[in-house]
Amino acid sequence: MPDQKIWERFLPPVPPPAFADPWEAAGDALAVLEPARRIDVPTWAETSPRQIASPGFTGAWRNSFAAYMVEPSRMTTSRKYGAVVFVGPARTSKTEPLILNTIGHRIECHPRDMLVVCSTQDVAKQFSERKLGPMLRATRALRDRQMRGRGADNIHEKKFAGNMNLQIRWPVIGYFSQNEYFDVLLTDYDRMPDDVDGEGSAFSLARKRTQHAGSQAMVVCESSPGRVIERDDWEASTLHEAPPCSGILAEYNAGTRGGFYWTCPHCRDPFRPLMERLHFERKSTPGETARTVTMICPNGCVIGADRKFELNSSGVWLHETNDGQSLVPIDDPAVRDTDVVSYWLEGPVAALQSWEQLVLRAEQGRIQFEETGDEGALKATTNLDGGRPYLPQIRTLGEQLAPATLKALSEAYPLRAAPAGTRFITVQVDVQPNRFVVQVDAWGIGLERWLIDRFDIHAPPADAPDAAGRSIDPPRYYEDWAALTALLDIAYPVTGTGFALLPRSIVVDLHGAKGTTDNAYHWWRHHRRAGNVGRCYVVRGRGGTDRERAVYKTPEKVQGTKRRRKSDLMIVEAGTDPLKDEVIMSLTRKDAGPGKYHLSDQLADSVFAEFCAEARTEAGWREIKSGLRNEALDLAVYGKAMSIVLKAERINWARPPAWAVDGPENSFAVAIEAGSAPAKRRMKTPKAKKETAPAAAPAPPPAARKAPAKPGWINRPGGNWISRR
Repeated sequence: MPDQKIWERFLPPVPPPAFADPWEAAGDALAVLEPARRIDVPTWAETSPRQIASPGFTGAWRNSFAAYMVEPSRMTTSRKYGAVVFVGPARTSKTEPLILNTIGHRIECHPRDMLVVCSTQDVAKQFSERKLGPMLRATRALRDRQMRGRGADNIHEKKFAGNMNLQIRWPVIGYFSQNEYFDVLLTDYDRMPDDVDGEGSAFSLARKRTQHAGSQAMVVCESSPGRVIERDDWEASTLHEAPPCSGILAEYNAGTRGGFYWTCPHCRDPFRPLMERLHFERKSTPGETARTVTMICPNGCVIGADRKFELNSSGVWLHETNDGQSLVPIDDPAVRDTDVVSYWLEGPVAALQSWEQLVLRAEQGRIQFEETGDEGALKATTNLDGGRPYLPQIRTLGEQLAPATLKALSEAYPLRAAPAGTRFITVQVDVQPNRFVVQVDAWGIGLERWLIDRFDIHAPPADAPDAAGRSIDPPRYYEDWAALTALLDIAYPVTGTGFALLPRSIVVDLHGAKGTTDNAYHWWRHHRRAGNVGRCYVVRGRGGTDRERAVYKTPEKVQGTKRRRKSDLMIVEAGTDPLKDEVIMSLTRKDAGPGKYHLSDQLADSVFAEFCAEARTEAGWREIKSGLRNEALDLAVYGKAMSIVLKAERINWARPPAWAVDGPENSFAVAIEAGSAPAKRRMKTPKAKKETAPAAAPAPPPAARKAPAKPGWINRPGGNWISRR
């Protein structure tokens, strides 16, 4: 092998590398030296021009489309104010001018570090891919300034000429710590937590992250309202004050409190186009009602929906003065003294939603609430369509929720008999250390219901261990659960008919003293093997105002810390707070009809007191005083949860399922034998099998089964004494 140096003598000489092109070497960095372009955000959006590339529209940005957003977006370059807060409904087109246009303006006109905070990690990803990405690709001025190097174009981080680093994150304290930014943009603020990892609100943390920038700092915060009103008796003390709420409206109240004003095209007086200015005539369907909508100005002038674009184009923002009793433009020296400029407008102004749609959604939410008691749709349309905070209907009752009030609303109908028109019956059971508390509801069309029976089971089954020497003890003795089996065979006569109805379902609370849950599971498994799984249920209550109302599900069991496995159980999970709202609203409804909950004047006073043992707070339902019994309220909640699980809210009452048919053809109906002697008011529990399981409940019997004829007496086998309450 020849020596390497000798071999190299025979190779042609290698020319030295060419000099680097100075522009290629330093061109990208020179953008740092460019002075900021002194134009505001709406001017940049039209002159750049910023391009929109969405499924609904492709083309250049036009400020006239949502003219009410010009002033708020102009204020994002203000040196007087350090934050812009905007409150509006979901279809206002507020994210485009306030968030996306501000990003575009900074990229081209004033590059600097920026943080965008979305409500969750998934939403941040969607924002980057579906909103920011299309804008960057469609707008040439932005596309040309985006860096191409490694790590310059990720989902959650993008880099641009001028040493601009754009972060797209979500509200965790790590993204609000250490790093400093000139701009922090908070989008959909009311879907963020009030307290970010125990360090404070996202708005206050954002202001701290920009504090170093002095008058160049800017925090932009936009959202539709999502929090409930905190005080029932609130009245505005200034012209534009918002109700007391956490979230975006709290930040609005700390600002200049701007309101958008139209000039009436008829009387020429200015007014705020609020939701209550919409006037409509209620028709037979929400669609027909919505087509009658118009706007009525304070002087009574009728304004058609065709004038909305014209009125938006000529509208103005007026802000409060320090005393809150006068209104001025934002540039007036008398404007409220604060470093936050804030804006709030409501649904009638929104460019992307018509008045007809507003009324349609509001009517649909109202009807759903009246028919089912569920105010989820009503809250959603109030927040997202109307742009207003929500006051839960239960809190409009004031002092009405009291035992005396419920007693006064009670009605003269007999217990232990179902009213005419009953379609099905449910039984709810609460488990106490020394008794089963049983409550029975009869349900009619539209889920109108009547409480028709209430009693406690105190005595254990005759063949249970030491039955003669103790009271019932459900947590300790599984054999005592055999007392519940006979409840499936109780037939309640339907007033004015020749038949009675057996319970469609029985649901038992699985919470209680230690041992209750295991015995409740054992009881349910027994009835599953006996073929009664469609009638026997166990329920677990879950607190929290944002809980799903009711769901029938298989729970997960956690094995150690790393593995989960599915249980063989099926349980009803009831959202107790929203369902208690519905129950109390249905109890205090004065008129009969869908959703009304009737109480008999024959009920014991203690039952009325149990319905009023808790009070509604901002965090949900809490007991008024420790130790008060609340079984009636809990059992009413479990009955409502069962109606949801049975899909009774979706019943077409013109063609109901067999178990909700009106008449003796009902699959749970039994015939009443004329002239038969009434049964004694005691219950005999079927003999339990000696091994462990309670006796099985029979399947729904045929209509030929006989029951006593005399109303008020129920066909119950004799055995265990029942104390009625």
